Amino acid sequence: MISVLSVLSFSACQKDDEMVNTGNNMPVEATALSKVIVPSTFTQKLLMEMYSTVHCATCPDAEVKYDNYAAANVDKVYGVTVHTNDAMANAQFGFLDGLMNVTAYSSGSFNRLPFNGVAALHKTTWNKTIIGSCLSKTASTGLMLTSTISGSNATTTITAGFNKVLSGTYYLTVYAVEDNVTGSGSGYDQANYYNNIATSPFYQLGNPMVGYKHSYVLRKVLTPAIGVVIPASSITAGGSFSKTYTFSTTGYSTSQIYLIAFVNKTGPTYLTQEIMNVQRVKLGMNKAWD
Repeated sequence: MISVLSVLSFSACQKDDEMVNTGNNMPVEATALSKVIVPSTFTQKLLMEMYSTVHCATCPDAEVKYDNYAAANVDKVYGVTVHTNDAMANAQFGFLDGLMNVTAYSSGSFNRLPFNGVAALHKTTWNKTIIGSCLSKTASTGLMLTSTISGSNATTTITAGFNKVLSGTYYLTVYAVEDNVTGSGSGYDQANYYNNIATSPFYQLGNPMVGYKHSYVLRKVLTPAIGVVIPASSITAGGSFSKTYTFSTTGYSTSQIYLIAFVNKTGPTYLTQEIMNVQRVKLGMNKAWD
């Protein structure tokens, strides 16, 4: 597993209650009690959790590959970049490292599913077949999101719905991510393996790239790292489960914040995890079932 001390070895890229804000910059949660009408079918979507640091010189190319997959599968493929050992570091990296057996930067997980015995795949092994395999599943759960902004606080309600009974333990997890993150200094300057490769979009942009715009950076996990347990009584045909969170947006660009919510099933090893479905919405907007 990756630790902070091992970063140098990776620098070459082995890589419905009312809410009250507590004022401590931490998310506040409540369980929504109102009933909702849950559709009988959902669109299967994909979350790519990408493991990164500014010291990883090939990580920018991983973001390009994600962009291409997302463009080819509009509103079906969502990405989040989880950083460590830089100015955008998030504790979720350590959790995912332990959960998914992250062995290299410039890697990512696809709905946390294993492919050829690997759950955190290096970008050189990513392909359209993996994307298609994830999206071809029949969705048994879906999500609906609402969100509002009030000053320096934001509130979101996430509802997970089900169309059949499922066995196992399921969690609802919510990320707040910020797109196009920039900053000054070594904590933001992105190492660039492609500076002298003429066919690369990063050709002659410097190494490191100063002022680089980092994509979909994980800023906050509104739930616990694994999520909140969804009661078994909710996991039935037409069943639903809702949570509401209020959190501070201080220090972030609210126009670039997105909320990503997903239902994930846990297992005893990194080969037995699965994100069942995922939904994304821009902060201040709503996302209906689909």
